[in-house]
Amino acid sequence: MSLLAVEALSKSFGGVNAVQDLSFEIEQGKIHSIIGPNGAGKTTVFNLLTGLYKPSTGRVTFDGDEVTGREPHDLARRGMSRTFQNLQICFNMSAIENVMVGAHLRLDQRLLCCLLRLPAVRRSDAACRDEAAELMRFVGVGKYVGSDAGGMPYGALKRLEIARALAARPRLLLLDEPAAGLNPTETHEIDELIQKVAASGTTVVLVEHDMKLVMGISDHILVLDYGKKLAEGSAQEVRSNPEVIAAYLGAVSEPRGERQEA
Repeated sequence: MSLLAVEALSKSFGGVNAVQDLSFEIEQGKIHSIIGPNGAGKTTVFNLLTGLYKPSTGRVTFDGDEVTGREPHDLARRGMSRTFQNLQICFNMSAIENVMVGAHLRLDQRLLCCLLRLPAVRRSDAACRDEAAELMRFVGVGKYVGSDAGGMPYGALKRLEIARALAARPRLLLLDEPAAGLNPTETHEIDELIQKVAASGTTVVLVEHDMKLVMGISDHILVLDYGKKLAEGSAQEVRSNPEVIAAYLGAVSEPRGERQEA
């Protein structure tokens, strides 16, 4: 069953066509990866899907409703959450407070109630803190529940960001290079965490350069090159596709339907 569908999506910045006539679907309950050489348009696609960019043309459907060009907070309410390439941590807050930020759309935001700290607000905040602590344990950073974010190592902060994204209770989680900058042990922990998230019922889409990770956990892979779809399919299908090999290795592939004679 398709949770998200993209139809003929394009985005231009001046004379640069970052994404061109892109169509694909995200199946519910699966791990999907978007890969491609540097500059292929992967993060631009994420920004289009999550409302940070408005598409030049095309259509995005989420859970049967058209959401093209909707604001990020609206998409978050509908069940879409994400992380970013670069750490977006509030270092002047504690680790658990960073995770609680992810739940803000579900909390009572009425000014007077919050100023007066009414019992209902206090109960809600306490429940949110308990849930944030549980999410930290879920992603493997439970030992930092009482710590400041600024005192956490880089690998733990990457998982803290995933906990914060999960605090929004998303149906679709988009991870932008979750293994970037991690050592092999930390990458293995992220690998296991992504599979754990998917097993819990959340559909995952990731942009990632670590091909070992991608090929090991992905149910479906979309390959981009210069903003266009180059290939898609299972890990085995993508791995053996000559056009994908050419794009990554910089080789010149033969035109389709033609073959050089020996």
